[in-house]
Amino acid sequence: MVVCVKLMMQSQCHQPGLLSQCRPVFPLSLRAGVAGRRAATVHLYVSPTGSDSNGGRQVSHPVKTLQHALNMLESDGFRGNNVFVELMAGYHYMTSTLRFHVPHNGTVGGQPIPSSLFHHVTDTHVLQRLPLEARGKVLELDLTGAGIQDLGTLTTYGFYHLWKAPLEIFINGRPLKLAQWPNDGFINIKCLPDGEHGRRFTYDSGNRDSCWAQETAPWAYGWWHRSWADSSLPVSSVDPHTHTITLAKDSQYGLRVGHYTPTGPQVGNALQGGYFRVINMLCEIDQPGEYYIDRTTKKLYVWPNTPHQTLTSSDVVYGSMLPQCLKIEKRFTDLHFEDFTIEGCRQFGVDANSVSGLTFSNMEFKNTGSFGIHCTGDCRRVSVLASEFHDVGGGMYIAGGDRTTLTSSEIVVRDNHLWEFSRCGAFPGDAIHVAGVGARVEHNHVHHGQYSGIRWNGNDHVIEYNHVHHMCWNASDCGALHTGRQWTWRGNVVRYNYIHHTLRYMPGADVRGIMLDDEYSSALIEHNVFFDNEVHVNIGGGRDNVIRYNVMYNATKYSIQVDARGMGSDPAHNHIASLTQTLEASPYKTPLWQSRYPELANILSKHPEAPEGNQIYENVFYNTVDKERIHYSSGTRTVRKDYFDVHHNLRAYKTTDFWSPDDADFRFRCEAAQWASSHHVPQPVTLDQTVSSRAPVPCDSPTTTVAPASTVPQTSYMPDGSSPNTLYPNIPKGGNAEALPRYFASALNGTYKENTGTQAGTEEGCLSRAAQEWKWCGSPSNGRVIAIYGTTGAMTFATEGCYFAEYGCHGSDNPGFHRDIYAEKHQNGSTDEEGCLKRAHAQWPYCGSDPTRPYTSIFGPTGHFRTAGAGCWIKLQSCPAHRNLEGFFYDAWGATNLGTDHDKMECFDRAEYFWTRCGSQADAPVTAFYRPAAANHTVP
Repeated sequence: MVVCVKLMMQSQCHQPGLLSQCRPVFPLSLRAGVAGRRAATVHLYVSPTGSDSNGGRQVSHPVKTLQHALNMLESDGFRGNNVFVELMAGYHYMTSTLRFHVPHNGTVGGQPIPSSLFHHVTDTHVLQRLPLEARGKVLELDLTGAGIQDLGTLTTYGFYHLWKAPLEIFINGRPLKLAQWPNDGFINIKCLPDGEHGRRFTYDSGNRDSCWAQETAPWAYGWWHRSWADSSLPVSSVDPHTHTITLAKDSQYGLRVGHYTPTGPQVGNALQGGYFRVINMLCEIDQPGEYYIDRTTKKLYVWPNTPHQTLTSSDVVYGSMLPQCLKIEKRFTDLHFEDFTIEGCRQFGVDANSVSGLTFSNMEFKNTGSFGIHCTGDCRRVSVLASEFHDVGGGMYIAGGDRTTLTSSEIVVRDNHLWEFSRCGAFPGDAIHVAGVGARVEHNHVHHGQYSGIRWNGNDHVIEYNHVHHMCWNASDCGALHTGRQWTWRGNVVRYNYIHHTLRYMPGADVRGIMLDDEYSSALIEHNVFFDNEVHVNIGGGRDNVIRYNVMYNATKYSIQVDARGMGSDPAHNHIASLTQTLEASPYKTPLWQSRYPELANILSKHPEAPEGNQIYENVFYNTVDKERIHYSSGTRTVRKDYFDVHHNLRAYKTTDFWSPDDADFRFRCEAAQWASSHHVPQPVTLDQTVSSRAPVPCDSPTTTVAPASTVPQTSYMPDGSSPNTLYPNIPKGGNAEALPRYFASALNGTYKENTGTQAGTEEGCLSRAAQEWKWCGSPSNGRVIAIYGTTGAMTFATEGCYFAEYGCHGSDNPGFHRDIYAEKHQNGSTDEEGCLKRAHAQWPYCGSDPTRPYTSIFGPTGHFRTAGAGCWIKLQSCPAHRNLEGFFYDAWGATNLGTDHDKMECFDRAEYFWTRCGSQADAPVTAFYRPAAANHTVP
């Protein structure tokens, strides 16, 4: 029997429930069952407005719930037939875990929360605990009155914890964050009164912690001792007088004094760990998107992350209630899920054990406490295809196959997009983790994760044609692709991947593109392209690894790092005992294993502690002259040919040996091409080969059937180049002009073309002349110098104080330039540039976030300005590949199709899109301005 759950009509909406049919691109379908050769085809209709007392076989008489539909599959008329379960339009909320092949025994499940139940906080005691900026912004909800009883329990997440989250809150499909401080970054531990194995530590927070002692259930999250082992821990007490926190539980490895810095280079391995943030505190709701649940009063407090920072009837709010959304057990076979969203699950989106024939296609997984897909035991023929994973506590963990007989699991993970997949804890929230035998991980795009992207355990896996970048951004001693501490995981191949921008932002050891940790042995790493990583590949004391035919471009530290940690006496790095134990537990002496892995058969008689048999050959390296190609961390004792046979590699000295590194095109040319030809080294994989195994869309095909937006938000009152300069319309387009006050020397009066400014010919250089000239004239308090860049019409002025350029507030028709008295009085806006410029972001929502009335703040002494308003705006310096694209414009297509007006990251991604479209020229940067947050992002 084949069972298909399929969407009848698609709608454009948010994803409010645990199973949602409202994805913006794909329709919803779900298929389940085993195909029969002579089965009839039957349709079973499901609608949120239906009734489970209906028969469900006509579109006019649908059943109501998916679970009832699945229960009907074993009844007469459905059993043995091919059944298409047609999901009709609407939100399919689940009130219990959807279970397959087991009796219905679900728990109370998720539910929507009407926005009308939220109210502004009026309780004086609560208001006093909130930060000043949050008062008037935070809403409260009586959870009991909303029908939510199960609040769950806040438990430890992070290092090796498959987190089961408590009740979490989501608005319009986006997760809120437990109130924390700092909002970004960490606080260093200063002192350990009871030593590294105690629970007390001091810190420096200014007077920020004066309210922490009032919190009833505070927690802290940190990298307590090592920068590769994070965890959240409950706080027993806070002493704001001595700035001391006492943890309620021991950290796994103890505590350390911290040396974290928010910016700049980070310290090395000896000074790792020792930094934290506080979480789950009502008094730290200090920005949109944060929430807190008082488990005593069962009240929810939230500062909405909506554009207007409040809730309206169009906003969809819901809480996670189910531990898993889908539970699949007892070797149930041939289930197919297609084209819908799984979200809002406290632990796993899908939890399966030893299933066979499980397929996910064109799915979306988000807002889970742990992995979107968790398939343990012996899972066979599991495929995850063309799906999206984001805002999860890990993408997928799938294990299967028989290691004794080396029988393949036939796991396939292909064409998926995974990003921001370590939502709370960093480890073990990998994007893709496969275990067992014979998985294929190919053509996936993996990026922006706190820790590793792709991790593997077991044998005979193939990891190829993946694009992995911007990993390890919240950890050190980490790899974008990572495995370790095994001699027996052999036969694994990592090839044809693009791996880049894995850089270290935290204290500790290096981060790597591929990390073979703790004596891992026998990986074949070939035909990959590495660029802009701190270290491209490491061999951490292991054996029989081969690194060949790779491009290794521009490592920021060194290209390959190797060591002989197994030969050292430090127990933290010598794992011979545990490696030997796992070896003896494996069937490595059987004829099958001896024939497949001959180097393993006699490993114990061949100095197993030594990194023997590694080969590094026929790779192409390019680094600046101060960067090593091979770094031997264990010193000269490691530099032995029987340990690391390094030969026939090319060190390129010129970027011209590659087609276009700025465009991530590392095909060989010039001397590199001649060398490759003589050594029979094939050209490297190109980036477009990693994107998809399917045929590319022709360039002239339309990318969407949705029309661009027809309305454009108002441009800034002070021209910034996004619209014509109506204040000074007569400036020649080819010229730069200054307007000077009348009392200056007669030779400088009036408006004139200026050709002597710094950075001649650029908008930035022209506009900087206003401040330079004003200061040259003595910085008069009653004078103003205006600079206008004729080419774009952008202008600014220099004078004393802080100003707004505005259209008016709350219905006021008083456009113009006005002194920002509040900024000058309360934020040192006359002398503090940031104190002045951040006022635009505050004033625009204060005045109602009116898209027709943006606000621009101008800091007079420098002429720098910042605009807050509606929309995502794109500024191109030039566009060599498409001359019809130029200037400063509103991204109407992005607003309609990608939601760039309301999603900062989507807006910022458009900068990279346009930069790539314009030819990816380093001297032609593109800036995206997300005006609701007065924020911008420039690529490159």
